[in-house]
Amino acid sequence: MNKEIILQKVKENNEMISINSLATKLNYFDLPKLEDYLKELNEENILAFTTEKNVYLLGGSFKKGNLRMNPKGFGFVNDVLQPEEEAYFVPPVSLNGCFDSDEVIFKVVKDQEKTRAEIVELCLRVKEFLIGEIVRSFDGKFLDFIPSDQAFTGFRIRILNKKEFPIQEYQIVKAKIISVKERLLFVRLKKVIGDARKASDRILSIAEEFEIRTEFEKATLKEAERVNIPVEREVDEINRRMKNSLLDKMVVTIDGIDSKDLDDAICVEKLENGEFKLYVAIADVSHYVEPKTPLDKEALIRGNSTYLANRVLPMLPKILSDDLCSLNPNTKKFALACEMKFDKNGIMISKEVYETIMISKVRLNYNEVNEYIANKTWNHCEESRTMIDQAIELFKLIEQVKIKRGTITFDVREPKVIMDENSNVIEIKARQTGESEKLIEQFMVSANEAVAEIVYEMELPFIYRNHDKPDEEDLITWYQSLKSFGIDPKLTPLEMLDPININKTLKRISEQTKDPIEEELLNLSLLRYMAKAKYELENIGHFGLSSKCYTHFTSPIRRYSDLIVHRYLKQYIINKDYDQKALEMNEAFIKKASVIINETETTSVDCEREVVKACTVEYMSDKIGNIYEGTISVALKFGIFVQLENMVEGLVHISNLEPNIVYDETNKILIKHDNTFYRMGQKVKIKVISADIRKRKIDFILVK
Repeated sequence: MNKEIILQKVKENNEMISINSLATKLNYFDLPKLEDYLKELNEENILAFTTEKNVYLLGGSFKKGNLRMNPKGFGFVNDVLQPEEEAYFVPPVSLNGCFDSDEVIFKVVKDQEKTRAEIVELCLRVKEFLIGEIVRSFDGKFLDFIPSDQAFTGFRIRILNKKEFPIQEYQIVKAKIISVKERLLFVRLKKVIGDARKASDRILSIAEEFEIRTEFEKATLKEAERVNIPVEREVDEINRRMKNSLLDKMVVTIDGIDSKDLDDAICVEKLENGEFKLYVAIADVSHYVEPKTPLDKEALIRGNSTYLANRVLPMLPKILSDDLCSLNPNTKKFALACEMKFDKNGIMISKEVYETIMISKVRLNYNEVNEYIANKTWNHCEESRTMIDQAIELFKLIEQVKIKRGTITFDVREPKVIMDENSNVIEIKARQTGESEKLIEQFMVSANEAVAEIVYEMELPFIYRNHDKPDEEDLITWYQSLKSFGIDPKLTPLEMLDPININKTLKRISEQTKDPIEEELLNLSLLRYMAKAKYELENIGHFGLSSKCYTHFTSPIRRYSDLIVHRYLKQYIINKDYDQKALEMNEAFIKKASVIINETETTSVDCEREVVKACTVEYMSDKIGNIYEGTISVALKFGIFVQLENMVEGLVHISNLEPNIVYDETNKILIKHDNTFYRMGQKVKIKVISADIRKRKIDFILVK
């Protein structure tokens, strides 16, 4: 099929044509094939192919983008061909029956020097469901459905199946969007998620908002039961793995106190010549989860486990994630091991991967290992203490090697939600990262690099965890932004592009910044200019870790990417299967799976953040009127966000600041009429004026 001819025919027809008319003009009547080809061109953003089977030429009169709605009824739409440009304003009269998240075809219209967008047609309806609460109307006579998505605040919502779906006040429900007519949205209620008065149900409803599965399919649970065979009963498998057994090694797990899905275990031995051996043993999930089974298919759809405050939505059923595959102490487990040797300076000098059988001799948690590092208190056997001492020694050496080569290192706190037994939020505090967390992270990074390098050298299809270099202009902009804080990196533009100098600058920030929160915010500002890490077939390296080659090998219980890695390690290294057809299938599968798991990872991160936000609002809801000290975390056009000591964040809206404030986009500051300004890092005193649980929004005002 000739792409140029198709483009020409669409262009000749005023840049828009139906598929039937196009087929006639092309004299080509295999519509399913033509449709598939148009979908490919749609993916490449050369043409747009809509749900009504119309074809639009992009780049001329017609543009394609995603509509973002404002609660007040208007919207904004971006142009996919020019993502860096500002989005176009869409007035309510130009929405053409479209709403938030819709992929749309639009035209740009100029009215008296003002530019706006006009929606021409719906291209793809991304949002099919709404989550919301059943609320009694102001007069008390009716029960209404109020969506939690603020983009739908301006719509009137009509429930089509009210009679056959008995609704009650405070219910959280899921509703399918049926149609939209002007500002009237028709929905059909599908299921009750829970009670809005229960924090646990509200958390679950956020997962539903992000369309993360909260329950497993029956076929998946049945398959999990089928493969749930205790290790002791698999005699032949045990015997096969005994030649690479780790049963006599001091293998331990180090995790959070509440962790149940224990993927990884470690053992470190210091050799007589001063070199080290590091064993990283990882749960052999691929032994139980075979390709194309119900377990595998649902694991791919989920992509990863999602961690929501006090609950986990696991990638695999709990019978596997918390028991069969989990490296629980004093229990024989099948594992895949990466054995690495390091010289006296912490440089890796050899590596190998093999199937093994192991027993975790001790289950340690981060808190007790941090306590040991600080105060040398130890409540376990002497052999495990000796092993931990050697692990700490090796970790310090590896850490120095990584810093020298340019691995970007800085500590960033995250908010931690503390709940009672009824899932009510009782505290928000900063999650601290100690030495034991860093030790495990460093050992896992070493194993991930080793595994990636082994396969990369074999030149076989593999899934890599890539982190592209930041855009040169973005990196220079970040360095320049530091000067407004009195920090001069003293680097030439060329030196600014070397990751080694990022670490030097972070050290300079630490030395020149008195306030630890301001230092943390400056460190975080770097992340805004960094690319996002992705799973891909082609290796381009990992900029942030300064790795030439990187993958994810260490968490197959909670990440599908790692499960793929385990399968290919077995195929290539253990079974030495290099069948050409199998390699081609691997390549095709990696391309397909990468798209899915990149999306699920983003969805889970966004969902986890939204849950934390909801929990912080609940925590602050009984603190209206309280006054706190805080730090401005960011200044934006519409106001300033202020972070409190416990990491709770709220907005001081621009309407609650002085009049005639001007926003300086370059320096990210709000300039007052007296030429003083608000900017990131400034200390302020605030009063809490609202904490809206339904909107998940905290509002502050400044107090002098």
